[in-house]
Amino acid sequence: MRSRLTPLRLGFGLLVLLWCLVPIYWALNVSLTTPVGLLNATASFIPHPFTASQYTQMLHPGTANSTAFYLALRNSVIEAGGAMIITVVVALFGGYAFARWRFAGSRTLFLTVVATLSLPLLAVLIPLYRWAADLGILDTFTPIILLAVAASLPLAVWIMRSFVAALPPDIEAAARIDGAGEVRILCHIVLPLLRPAVAAVGIIVFLTSWSAFLVPVFFTQTSKTQPLTVFVPNLVAKTSQNIGLQAAAACLAMLVPIVVVVLLHRFLVSGLLRGAGK
Repeated sequence: MRSRLTPLRLGFGLLVLLWCLVPIYWALNVSLTTPVGLLNATASFIPHPFTASQYTQMLHPGTANSTAFYLALRNSVIEAGGAMIITVVVALFGGYAFARWRFAGSRTLFLTVVATLSLPLLAVLIPLYRWAADLGILDTFTPIILLAVAASLPLAVWIMRSFVAALPPDIEAAARIDGAGEVRILCHIVLPLLRPAVAAVGIIVFLTSWSAFLVPVFFTQTSKTQPLTVFVPNLVAKTSQNIGLQAAAACLAMLVPIVVVVLLHRFLVSGLLRGAGK
């Protein structure tokens, strides 16, 4: 029975791998093909004629496309990085409180926080847009970062709470006997033990914020706050005759999350599995 399942697992794994990698390869293929080659009636699975000029236009300092690309890259880093830092800090304190403190309605409050995962963002997007307009914070990083935090916080709190609940409380009790306060216990004793959870939450929030499109396209009006996810569609409108340039911008936008996942995937997997197991 086990020998029969092995080929099925390999086949299914290969199918999933192809499903994930073929679109990326095709975008890379298009980005490395000259505009003339892209006009051929027959599609080529290898870049022919080959060119790297699209990447040169996008990355070489001084050109209009590169200036816009680097600005969008900066915006993506600010928005994703800001959402990641705020979410990790708030989830750390929230998860610790839900796991260690017992107060009236604590379980109900925790379940309510987790239940907000099912709330569709589109249902509250227009009221939030009017709220941001009334406050005069449209086309700023504030609403984008705060909405990313709000969308990621329920899952982050759940993961942190699961990790804290799995820690033996005797360590914290010993620290209290020695006179340590709650903040010191959290920062100097609990936090070092929560590194897998912190890494998992940070990676998830960063990747989610980096790939967000709906919120940035609603709340950004100029290029000063537009991230890469908005920059690439706008580039399509500006350079409709250069599909290769658009594909190059998309490949460059995918590069950061791919590197993050490849380098830190073990923290993400261990954090999610340990949190789910508890």
